[in-house]
This record gives sequence, C-alpha cells and structure tokens, in this order.
Amino acid sequence: MQKFVVLLSVLIIAAACTTSTQDNMATLQGNVFYLDKNNVVQPIEGVLVVAKDYFVQTKTDAGGAFTLAVESAKDTFDVELQFSKVGFSMETMSIKAKTGATITVPDVVLQQLGSDTLLTPTDTLRNSGPARHITVLNQTTDHIYIKSSGLNESAVLNFTVTDANGIRVDAEHRVLVKFYILNGPGGGEYVFPDTMTTREGYVYTVLNSGTMAGAVQIVAEAQVDGETIHSKPIRVAIHGGLPDEHHFSVVPSIANIAGRVHFGIIDQITAYVGDKFSNPVAPGTVVYFKSDYCIIEGSAVTNEMGEATVRLISAAPLPPEPLVNPFATITAYTYSDTLGQKSIAVSTKVLLTDAAAPIEVEPTSFTYTDLNQPIQFNYKVHDVWGLPLVAQTSIRVQATAGTLYGDVDVELRDSQTAGPGITEFSFTWAPGDSLADPQVYINIIVDSPPQGNGYTSTSIVGNKTSQ
Repeated sequence: MQKFVVLLSVLIIAAACTTSTQDNMATLQGNVFYLDKNNVVQPIEGVLVVAKDYFVQTKTDAGGAFTLAVESAKDTFDVELQFSKVGFSMETMSIKAKTGATITVPDVVLQQLGSDTLLTPTDTLRNSGPARHITVLNQTTDHIYIKSSGLNESAVLNFTVTDANGIRVDAEHRVLVKFYILNGPGGGEYVFPDTMTTREGYVYTVLNSGTMAGAVQIVAEAQVDGETIHSKPIRVAIHGGLPDEHHFSVVPSIANIAGRVHFGIIDQITAYVGDKFSNPVAPGTVVYFKSDYCIIEGSAVTNEMGEATVRLISAAPLPPEPLVNPFATITAYTYSDTLGQKSIAVSTKVLLTDAAAPIEVEPTSFTYTDLNQPIQFNYKVHDVWGLPLVAQTSIRVQATAGTLYGDVDVELRDSQTAGPGITEFSFTWAPGDSLADPQVYINIIVDSPPQGNGYTSTSIVGNKTSQ
C-alpha cells in the first residue's frame, strides 16, 4: 500500500489563556510529533524550536513538548516559529502572541526523512502524464468546533492529483494546487496553506475554524495547460463551542395546563443552549432536567440548533398549597467545560390549574324599559383558586333578545397571570327601541378543550318594567 505522511503546518491566530507571565513576555507552549509507518502519532525529542528575529530557542523534551518565552515591547505581536531536527523536514508556523499571556501553539507534525513512510521499495511512483484530476483522499474529521471553544478547531484535508489514467503525477508533472473556501458561515474560518505543489502526487490543507458555526465547503483546483481542474467540494461542519450561562434558556410549550384536573397531560419543555459567540452548541450536548412536581424525562441531547426537548407529565406529586404556589418548577442544567465540573442551570415554571369555578357576574339581574338604555356587565372566569383557565378555552355570551357588545366571543390565550382579558371581562347589553319581550335571558358559557378545566355556565335574567 502506498503510504504518505501529512505535514501539519498551521497558521493560527491563537487566543490568550488566563495564565499570567511577566508583563513584557509571552510564553509559547506546544508539542511536536511525527507519523510512523502505521500512521501513529509519535512525539519527537530534541526538536530545535526557534523564534525567528527574537533570538530565543529551545528544544522539545521526551514527550515532544516545548516552552518558549518571547520578549516584546508590543502588547500583541507576530512570531514565526521554526521547527527542525536532523532526519525530519523543517516546518514553520506563524503565531500571534500577547505579552503577559500563555499561548497554546497548535500541534506540529514533521515528516520523517529517509524512511519508508512515503513509498515502500516495491511501491515506486510510475511515470505519469499531465495532471487531469484532483481527488479527495480523506479528511481527519467531518466536523470541528468554533475558535476558542477548547475543542478541536482544525481538520486536515488530503487530496491526490492524478493524470488521465489515474496515476499520481510525478515530479516532472507536478502542479501548484490552490485551496479555497467555496461556502462558509463567514466567521473568519480559513485554510492554510492555501497553495501547495504536489509531492508524489499528494497535497493537503488544513481548515481552521472561525467564531461562527455552520457548514464549510472547501475546493482544491489547479491550472494545467490553460485549463482548470478541481476537486469536488469537501464539506466540514463547524459546531458551536461549550455551553455558556448567558446563552442558556428553558421554556415550556404550554405555560398553563390543567394538571390538577387531569393526570397524563404532556407538556414539552425545551432548553436552548448556545455558546459564548451566540452559536448553537455542538449537536449531542447533553442537557439534564428535573422538576419539583409532576414527572419529567431526565435528559435530552441538543440538535443542530442547540435545542434539547423533554416531556413533562402531569402526575403526583402536585403543589400542596395552590394559593401559595401553584407551579411546577423545572430546572435544566448542563456543563460548561469538558470535564463536567462546572454546572450551569436555568429554570422555568408550568402553571397547574384546577377545575373551572362558577362564573362571577355583576349585576346578577336587571330591568329594562322601552327606552334604549344600555346596561354594562362585568364577569370573571377562572379556576377554583382564581387562576386563569387553559388556552383555547372559549367564552360565549348569548342573549334571547336585544344586542350584545364587548367580550361576548372570547378564546383564551396561554397565560399564567390573572387580569383583564385573561380572567376579567365585560360586555354591554342594549334593548333597542321598544323591546316587546317581557323577559330576557343572557347566558355566559365557558367550555375548555379536552384535558382542560371543564365546563361552566350561568344565566342573567332581565325583566321589562314600565317607564
């Protein structure tokens, strides 16, 4: 099998960590590796790490790690690091550093020279014709995370360039391949290197995330004899970072359920989880739920939009003192670090209402004459604890004669608070000119939907009198 090694040299604008150093010093920390013949990452000891133009250097330890202190009079500055060791390729990397901070340098992978990692003795590269095809070989991952998320922020994309017969192009037919982002969220994501000359027919680039989540498409192309050849687009998803307490909320689908009337009512509870950049967190982030009353599913994972939904079921236990507290309080919580040590939580409430109470109306009776003198009525509709009835409850006011105005055909909206338009209403009845009926009945009918607060009604009787 043909073997090759991916050279990783990433240009990155690195975020400063919270570790303090001397005011005029920036501390750079990182690791250097190579890929053995089985493509297993191995540390390299003794790699010389030089900060060019700053006259400081160090070497990697047995674990491939290095620490380099760079002094600068500027608050932020660029450092070009050079990595070299006999028997390995030399690589460079550009880092943006900040004095007084510790910068984490992305992992560096060097190519081992003089080994069989590129070609075995029996797997020599055949002579090729001009380049005609660019093929996606593989990618290290199909998703990365936004910058400064603390998670993987880069993906290596490997390509092969072949001639018309599918043979990888040789040194005589090597071409310069350009890499570019075809589509992306526009959060500063980039590829590096953005060009590379084929080496044994292979090229690669590294996609680095920005500060916005979304899908990215990357294309490789080259100019050959005046024609453009290109690869099919590679798609990499950029997921959001870790949950942020300022972008974490939870709400019920229904704010008011008749939980004291019916057991088994299902209400969906959804948590919305974002990262510090206002992007949805990575799909699959676990959110946990608990409730002081009723029963609730214990956890759910977020989807592409950072939503995690569970079901609350009306059941025992119920709030023991509805006049004091008629709510079930649901708490959603998750973790804002990869170790699961920092928990963040938010809460919401669902109102658990009871059966509809008798309708309160004033006046309870009335008189009218041949004169067209309107009469106003005020009435209240609520459950037995004075709480609003559930959404889609209908209120109809009907009269056997005369004309009605006002709150005579109402459908309640979802609400947790009492007040005008929710529990308090009014209407006016007018007899018109010379109403002949000796008696008028006005009926108020309240009817809730299935699994609602139930049915109730009342009648008001009016009698005609002489002027």
